[in-house]
Order: sequence, then structure tokens, then C-alpha cells
Amino acid sequence: MGALVLCAVLAAAVLPAGAGAQTLSLTESQALARLSAESPRVQAVRAAVDVTRADVLAAGRWPNPRVTLNREAVAGTAENYLTVAQVLPVTGRRRLEVSAASARVEAASSRADDEIRRLRADLRLAFTDLWVAQTRERELARSRDRLRDLADALGRREAAGEAAGFDALRSEREVIDVEADRAAAATERAQAQGVLASFFPSAPVAGAIEALRPDRPPAMLPSVEELVARAEVVRGELLALQLELDAAGFMGRAAARRRIPEPEVVAGTKSSNAGAWDVGSIMSVHLNVPLFDRARPERAAARARAAQVGAEAEALRLIVRTQVGAWRAAVIERRDIADRYRAAATSGADAIERIAQVSYDDGERGILELLDAYRTASSARVRQAALDAAVREAEIELEFVSGWEIP
Repeated sequence: MGALVLCAVLAAAVLPAGAGAQTLSLTESQALARLSAESPRVQAVRAAVDVTRADVLAAGRWPNPRVTLNREAVAGTAENYLTVAQVLPVTGRRRLEVSAASARVEAASSRADDEIRRLRADLRLAFTDLWVAQTRERELARSRDRLRDLADALGRREAAGEAAGFDALRSEREVIDVEADRAAAATERAQAQGVLASFFPSAPVAGAIEALRPDRPPAMLPSVEELVARAEVVRGELLALQLELDAAGFMGRAAARRRIPEPEVVAGTKSSNAGAWDVGSIMSVHLNVPLFDRARPERAAARARAAQVGAEAEALRLIVRTQVGAWRAAVIERRDIADRYRAAATSGADAIERIAQVSYDDGERGILELLDAYRTASSARVRQAALDAAVREAEIELEFVSGWEIP
């Protein structure tokens, strides 16, 4: 009965997760190429810039003319007035406000570039998660298959009276345990496939995506100073703060222009029944005298905004420097750990399995020691994949905070 249950479990396990779906194998660069301008995530980021562009139109619009029709009558005498009034923005304030709004649009565009760079980094992190989940699932499937072969061999030896029943039962139990771990790994792999597929404009079948990660030698890392200098040129948030500082300067100058009156020209006609409804002309100029409102709040707001942006820029430069230093150190440390583990543990995993198998066949070791050797070797391979993924994650974060693309 136990053998039938084991066979049923293994039969279900060998069915592919994405049966019926064509596998889409992608490298990291191919996955990035699918994050195009048609991606909903990219379009959502760019849409925020279009919203900001409306402020430029609002700042550049002219005031509408004002039409007035009056009729005055007293003691049988009636007079009609028809006038058109137009404010003339001749102080240059409108031009400065347009420049400020344009600077804010450029700042929003720089921030959008940074958000898209963050999207690209998140996609690469999702790709790495998928790769390590695939590696773990495949290694557990490999370990399960080897244990299944061992269990089948022990079952035949037990039937022939050449092996103890405990050894066969214990190996079957190990197969079931490893298969349970593989099923959990398959769930993690499916989740990682779904996350990666969500970055694409037309999402393929999530279960059909396969992450390919070719081996490549580690790239040399520039110094912290070089990376920080690169970040100050590339990081969109730093560029956006500089543009917002320019916008605050334009707004301060525009506020100062508010103290200069903008004339309102009035022109029209006047007619009266005192004569023969003769028609005359009206011409006047109106000016607002800046006696009480001298734009003090606007000037204070512009100065405060400039001070705020300057402080934010200095704080961000400090944060960028610390982030670059921390992630650069993390890349170096994780590379070293992964290389040392590969040399010390992963390279000897096959030897551990082989020695344990020979010792068990010779009667020098028991079944528990053999199974422990299988488990240790499989765990070493899974851990190596996790360490390699940790290296790649640190490299991706270093690329984002510094703006430097690892070749």
C-alpha cells in the first residue's frame, strides 16, 4: 500500500507545472527589452509627467477680456455704455511663471526616469528570484529522482532478502519529504513567474516563463568616489531637486514682479438721447496700486521652497554616498562568500554522495548516513544558488543607487 501511495505522489510530481504551455526562455537582457514604453507600468509613470505639463499651459494663458454694457437714465435722459477691458501682462511675470512651470515639468521627467530605472531594477530582482526558485526546484527534483532510484533498488534488494526492510521504508519516507519540499519550491517558482510576467505589456502565461542566467566573470567595481560622481550625474532625484531649485528662483522673481502694476486698458462707446443718439468713444487705463498687497507671501514661499530644496539635495547626496558605499561593500563581501562556499562545499558535493554510497554498499555506513549525505549535497547546491542570487541582488542595487551599469 505504501508503495502505491509513493508511486502516485511521484507520478503527480513529474507532471510539468506549465503543461500545455510553450516555454518562454528569457535572459535578463531579453526580459528588460520587454519592459517597453507600451508596458502599463511605464505608461503610468510617464502619465504623471503629462499631468505636470498642464501647469505650463495654465501659467502661460492670457487673462480673458471683460465686456461691460451699462445703461443710465434720469429725468428722461438715457445714456448707454459699451466697453471692453483687457489686462496687459507686460511686467514679465507670466514669462517667469512659465519658466518655473517648465522647470517643474523637467523635474517630474527626471523623477520619472528614476522611477523607470527602479522598475528595471525591480524586474531584474524578480528575474533573479525566478532563477533561484527554478534552481532550487530542479535540484530538489534531481535529489528526489536519485532517492527514488535508491528506494527502488532497496525495494528489490529487500524482496531478494539482501537488505533490511527499514532501509527501504526509510528511503521511501525521504523521497516523500523531498517531494514535499519540491512542491513548495514549485509554488515559489510559480509566484516568481507571476511577478516577472506582470512587468511585460502583454503578459505571457506566467507558468511558461523560464529564466536563463549564463555564467559570466564578475566585473571590476569602480571606486566609491567614481560611483558617487556617476550618481550625481545620472540619479533623477538629484537632477529633479536642482530643477526645482531653479523653479523656486523663477517663482521668487515672478513674485517680485507682482509689485509692478499690470495695466487694464478699457475702450468702448457711449451714446445718449440728449441729442440725436450721438455716439462717442471711451478710453481709460486702470492700475492696481500695490499699497497693501506687495506679494510678501509669494516671495516668502519662494525663499522657503528654495531653502527646502537645497536641504533635500544635500541630504540626498549624503544618502547616495552612504548607499553607494554600503552596496559596493555588500557586492564585494557577497562575491567573496559565494566563491569561498563554491570552493569549499559545492565542489565537493558529488564526492560526498559518491563516498557515502560506496561506504553504504560496503556495509561501512547505515542508511541514515547515506541519506544525510544526499541531503547535505543537495543543500549545498541550493545554498550556492541562493548565494549567487544574493550577489546579483547586491549588484542590481548598486547599479540603481550609483547609475553605473555593470558590464
